[in-house]
Amino acid sequence: MKDHRIASVKRFAVAYSASVAHEGFEEFAQRVRPMLVALAKRLCGQGGIDPEDLAQEALVRALVHHAALSAQPEPVYRAWLCRALTNHFLDQCRKRRTELLEQERRDIRLVREDVGSPDAVTGEMWERISDADLLKAIARLPNARVREAFELHAKGLRYRAIAQRMGVPEGTVGSWLFQARKELRELLMPLTDGGGDA
Repeated sequence: MKDHRIASVKRFAVAYSASVAHEGFEEFAQRVRPMLVALAKRLCGQGGIDPEDLAQEALVRALVHHAALSAQPEPVYRAWLCRALTNHFLDQCRKRRTELLEQERRDIRLVREDVGSPDAVTGEMWERISDADLLKAIARLPNARVREAFELHAKGLRYRAIAQRMGVPEGTVGSWLFQARKELRELLMPLTDGGGDA
């Protein structure tokens, strides 16, 4: 690694190109790191994104541009760092939102498969049900425990995991899921225009 150097920011080693000017970076990074972590904590709240990671990513980006930024007054450099940290935070939020939307689509597809029948005619009937109608029907399941078990199953949890989470035997979970499927068929059948004539 002749053309690479290592700088350490706090306890993290960062590899960078030898062509990057880094004079004075470590001292600057140590000075501004508490400010960056404080900003990251305010941005993250309880959102599941690690503030330390955000601060570290901003410093890594600063290292790459250190030669140009260090020629600026320190308040300008600090403002650039805050903007880099905020941009990275927003990127992470967008990524998480996309992942959550994809998970929700998978959950809805699983619920459709769970409620529907493998029979081709019935399958066509279930295609007429919108995602919103399906979610409304799940919300209308009268027994809260049955509804919770079905929602957990729709998220991909197996009987054993659901039983452990809800503190009931696996057999009870199986019974609740059977009951949920039956009730969902009854709630959704009028929307299929099939009315049970399949």
